[in-house]
Amino acid sequence: MVAIPTTETPPFLPGLLARFGAEHPEYDVKIMKCQPKEAMKESGKFDLYFSALPLGDDLEHEMVQEGDTYAAAFVPSLARRIYGDRWPELEKKLIETENLSVLKEMPYVLLTSRIGEFVLDLQMVFAHAGFDPVVSFHSENSELNANMCALGSGVYIGTMDNCLRRFHNYIGEDKPDGILLYPIESGIDPIGVSLSHRKGKRLNKGDKAFIETTKKYLKESI
Repeated sequence: MVAIPTTETPPFLPGLLARFGAEHPEYDVKIMKCQPKEAMKESGKFDLYFSALPLGDDLEHEMVQEGDTYAAAFVPSLARRIYGDRWPELEKKLIETENLSVLKEMPYVLLTSRIGEFVLDLQMVFAHAGFDPVVSFHSENSELNANMCALGSGVYIGTMDNCLRRFHNYIGEDKPDGILLYPIESGIDPIGVSLSHRKGKRLNKGDKAFIETTKKYLKESI
C-alpha cells in the first residue's frame, strides 16, 4: 500500500506506476490518501508514503529526489492584464531577483487544506515574500488548481519539478499563451521528495523495488 497526500496526487505518479508495473508485474500496488498531519497515526495502514516535507521523528524517510526550488507559474495574458505596459520591466526584475513580491498585485490560485487553510509551505512562501496574496481560486486539489492556472485564473506556486510536470503541455515557444515559469526565492530549504514509512519497519522486497524504481524514474523522466 502506497499513500499519497489528500491534497496532492504527485504529477509523476501515473508514469511511475506504469513503469513499476512493467518492471515488476509480480507486485500489486494499491494507492490510499492520507493527510500529512495524520501520517504518523496512520502509518500502520500503508507501507510507503510520498511526502515533500519531513513528517516527524516517528517515521523514517527514504529520499527519492533531491531538494528542489520553488517556482511561480501563470499565463502571460494575465500578467499583461494586471500590469499593462509595466510588465516587461517587472518581468526583468522578477528574473533578476527571484522575489515573489514583484507579483504581489497578481491573483493567486492556491492549495488549501480540508478546513480551508493554505498548506504550510505556501504560508511560509508568502511570509518570506512579505505580502498576503489576493486569492482568485483555491481548492484542496492541486491538479484542479493547475488547470485553473492554465486557464488564466491566477498564479500557481509549487516546486519547479512539480510545475514542469503539471504544465508540460503548456510550456514551449510554440504555445502563444502558454505557461510562464519563474524560479522564486522561497525562504525554505530545497524541498526533496521522500518515501516515508513507520520507524523500525522492515522493508520487504516489494518496498525496496518500489523505492529504487521511483529514484530512477524521477531522475530520468524530466
